[in-house]
Amino acid sequence: MTQDYDFRYRIIRAGDAETSGGDRPAEMIKKLWRSLLDVAIPCAGGEEIKIDGFKLLNNRDVLHGIFDVVSRSGTSRAADRGEEVIPRREGSPCFQNIHSTALYEPRIHLIKQLLETVLALVDLEKDGSTVDIDGFRLKNPGHWTVPSACDPAEIFEYAGSRCNCDCVFCYLKGEPSLPSLDFPRRTAAEEMEEIRTRLKYFSPQMKRSLFPGPGSTCEVLAHPHILEVLAELRLKTGSPFRLITNGASLAPEMISALAGLAPVYLDVSLNSASPLRRQRLMRDRKPEVAINALPLLKSARIPYSVVIVPWPLESEEEMLADLEGTVAYAAEHGAHLVQVSLPGYSRYFSRGGIFERDSLWRSLVSRVRELRKKYRYPIVVMPGIFEEFVSRPVKNAPEVIGVIKNSPAHFAGVRPGDIIGSIGGLVVRNRPQARDILSIFQQSDTKGLNMAVRREDRDLTLAVDLEQWTYPYSQVTDTHLGVVFMGTGLRVGYLERLKELIADHRAKEVLFLSSALVKPVFEQLLRQSFLFAGGQVSVQVAVPENRFFGGNIFMGDLLLVEDFIDCINEYVQKRKRKPDLVVIPSSPFNLSGWGRDLSGRCHLDIERTVGIPVEVLPCQTIYD
Repeated sequence: MTQDYDFRYRIIRAGDAETSGGDRPAEMIKKLWRSLLDVAIPCAGGEEIKIDGFKLLNNRDVLHGIFDVVSRSGTSRAADRGEEVIPRREGSPCFQNIHSTALYEPRIHLIKQLLETVLALVDLEKDGSTVDIDGFRLKNPGHWTVPSACDPAEIFEYAGSRCNCDCVFCYLKGEPSLPSLDFPRRTAAEEMEEIRTRLKYFSPQMKRSLFPGPGSTCEVLAHPHILEVLAELRLKTGSPFRLITNGASLAPEMISALAGLAPVYLDVSLNSASPLRRQRLMRDRKPEVAINALPLLKSARIPYSVVIVPWPLESEEEMLADLEGTVAYAAEHGAHLVQVSLPGYSRYFSRGGIFERDSLWRSLVSRVRELRKKYRYPIVVMPGIFEEFVSRPVKNAPEVIGVIKNSPAHFAGVRPGDIIGSIGGLVVRNRPQARDILSIFQQSDTKGLNMAVRREDRDLTLAVDLEQWTYPYSQVTDTHLGVVFMGTGLRVGYLERLKELIADHRAKEVLFLSSALVKPVFEQLLRQSFLFAGGQVSVQVAVPENRFFGGNIFMGDLLLVEDFIDCINEYVQKRKRKPDLVVIPSSPFNLSGWGRDLSGRCHLDIERTVGIPVEVLPCQTIYD
């Protein structure tokens, strides 16, 4: 049996100047409390309680505040030293990035903080001599398995450490100085050691796997050992491999190998069917490889989507014309669907404006709507909620915007523009309901069902045969019988939980923080819901600004803790009073289940800083 990969983490010892003066033992306990309260919530009698201080048993007259100083960067990072990335010396062991680890497994970060706090006061010895240590490793990775959906991407994403293109719009360009986004540079052999260890503890039967990490964000298929990884992974799971690729590695040999690992689904970032434009957009030295891959994928019966990031190189007109040409090429060669990802950039990418976001996005949405009609082809906009924002006065409707070719919905005669009224006798009132019901039927043993739709001014009942389908539709990779919607939508059930939170706090004035795109949908749900009728509770909706990322970024899921703090403080300054309760959707903190934003900062710091009760409303990420 191969030896497990060593998960190593660096520790930084404080100098003498940092540890002199004051009540250092009390400071040690304070830091330990801070660290613990970022991963655990105290309870009494089964009820959660919030604490902000402690007393030592030998002097109960003195109250020590735990969060007396909360830095803008957050308690968890303020307690850290050595934020800078320390270059790796040749031949030295590779340390994992503790900050990215803290996003997904903060208990390892807690160990680092405990060790550094203790080592600020004591030296370790062995045989009478001081031992100087600079890190620690996990003794047994098997102790660090966690409940998991066991998505195959949990394994192969660790192969995405290199890229064979250099896209002009890549979000990694000008990446902000977030320690959590730094990745250790390792050899392919070192990466394989970690991947094999993760494979060892990957158990779809037990629904457990090794603690997750951020993986890597580059081209998975460019890794020299990727086919070996996928072959070993296929022995462990029959789940589909959904691979995101720029297409530069999709030579005939690679496509043939992937076909042998079915079921496989590819999201191909083609971006342009023009070799010249693709070369300029992506710095792809052989653009014809990806372009020629589409008919080969169709021949190999590998379902795939085509992803396009429309970027105005010369002009908006040139970009829109190329968008149509690429959509036509994708439709000709049997793409499952086309995804148009609306372009954006942070302030780290460009200090000046590259394009006016709202105008460009509206032009793209308008052209996509034209192309859907012209090619009768499913084209989705990402984020879909923007299309709804600019084109639908009524939000959250169960409207069909596309149908996958050769799917049960396609053969049943479902058309774009249909409004679903019921599925299998179950009444549908909104988009999340429609998606859920279709997904349940798709996974069931049901062979057929009736779907009631409203088409223009007619009510129709369509018979859907769940066993009638062929490529590019797939029962394994599709989820809604071939019906394509305008994103996920907002669940009405969120309002019930919101009402419970308000009642728990007996709040009369509530500040709800939303994104600019979700705000009109949320306000529509509030108006329609009987839960908030009567006016006994005032729910004010505010939109935090994406100040950290800046640029033209305005997605709620990219907001950081500091963005929420700024918004709340400005709201209070403007209103001259504090709300009784602040409620924030959980989606910016959904990355790992530990309530952290992309910087690794815990959402609990919001309440600690603003001094107002803050609750996080559990919800799904709706960036689609």
